[in-house]
Amino acid sequence: MRSISSTVFFRFIIIFLAQIIVFNNILIFGLSADIYIIFLLIFPQNINKSLYYFLIFLYGIFLDSFSNSFGIITFSLLISCYLRPYILDFSFGNFDMRKVGKVRDYLINTTIYQKLTYIFLVIFSHNFVLYFVEIFSIYKLDLILRNATISSLISVTLILIILSLFYYKNER
Repeated sequence: MRSISSTVFFRFIIIFLAQIIVFNNILIFGLSADIYIIFLLIFPQNINKSLYYFLIFLYGIFLDSFSNSFGIITFSLLISCYLRPYILDFSFGNFDMRKVGKVRDYLINTTIYQKLTYIFLVIFSHNFVLYFVEIFSIYKLDLILRNATISSLISVTLILIILSLFYYKNER
């Protein structure tokens, strides 16, 4: 358990610093890339749910404090965190959280279609909630969907590059 918590803490610090220092300052089509969702994507499943939500809440609060987003990132991370088991079940079929503690096993041993479905749905759900709360107007739903889709495609591209460089290094 100690190695899991130190690994989670190390990932937390590295992804947090990369987002704050580098990716908050890069705008592509007027939107920033959200690589901090990697923490949510590869977070281990064998941790207590209360601790899981609390860690995601702290992660969001830290990101909000440096991004000046007034709690929007925290809210959208918690909604995506809540939807994640359903997205895992949809993307990978019979996903049993009691048997598999690591999402890494599913990300490595499945098809590219399943991986892309999982990553895109988590990121799109996060970005949709983020822009919906930020704009907060049902009359601008087309703007919300456009921003969420473009930001999701940018984030998926960068996250796949980062995961292929660092996360799958043992599979080469």
